[in-house]
Amino acid sequence: GRYWYHSHSGFQETAGLYGPLIIDPIDPEPFSYQRDYVVMLSDWTDLSSTALAARLKKMSSYDNYYRQTVGDFIRDAEKNGFEATAKDRRMWGTMRMSPTDLSDVNANTYTYLMNGTTALGNWTGLYKAGEKVRLRFINAAAMTYFDVRIPGLKMTVVAVDGQYVHPVTVDEFRMAIAETFDVLVEPSGQDAFTIFAQDAARTGYVCGTLAVREGLRAPVPSLDPRPLLTMVDMGMGNMDHGDMAGMDMAGMEHSKSMVWHPASELGNPLVDNRAITRCRG
Repeated sequence: GRYWYHSHSGFQETAGLYGPLIIDPIDPEPFSYQRDYVVMLSDWTDLSSTALAARLKKMSSYDNYYRQTVGDFIRDAEKNGFEATAKDRRMWGTMRMSPTDLSDVNANTYTYLMNGTTALGNWTGLYKAGEKVRLRFINAAAMTYFDVRIPGLKMTVVAVDGQYVHPVTVDEFRMAIAETFDVLVEPSGQDAFTIFAQDAARTGYVCGTLAVREGLRAPVPSLDPRPLLTMVDMGMGNMDHGDMAGMDMAGMEHSKSMVWHPASELGNPLVDNRAITRCRG
């Protein structure tokens, strides 16, 4: 299976002390491929980790540049009614939280990396026509969830957190911090494909390329629209909490930014750290 290691001393992990671990199986694997690449995603800042931690203690929402404004309130009131909009804002205010605060640190501070390389560096995995490629994704970020896709290619997930899974074909999957996904792809029809990983808050991305030769690039997609959290995302759907008492949450649209972890993995001895995971097929 595919795992990874990182330091637990001070802030050494955020300074880059981590790496992949691949343990070859005793028995033959239940799938075949001709190319094999590790794709390690991470977040980096030239700001010292000590200074970053101190900044977060002083103001945890420092990187939340996209807060709702009076204009947003007016728009929501026209759509949902004044009372419902006021109640929503009041609930967030009571919790001293913001629906736009998806991550304490985002691309306003971080540069996202793929195998230690920025998007401009264009990490490239080579293949020949007709080959099947195994990509071993690892989220080594300190504070970033990534949504991963390869425009123009379907991905078949064959392993998660070092364990084989029943193959599932998806267009996109979400990686929580420390999660690992192994996928198989079969590039065809063009010479280059973009491996695109955007953060859950839609503030930035990193990308690389699958190509038949070095130096090629494929078009890079734009970031998806910025998501907003809802009370359902905060786990408040069935709680009697002040102004939320008696409020009908059933009709509220659940934000795509958060999805509950599958109940089938509760108590699973092979999953020691459960995380919220999304796959879009």
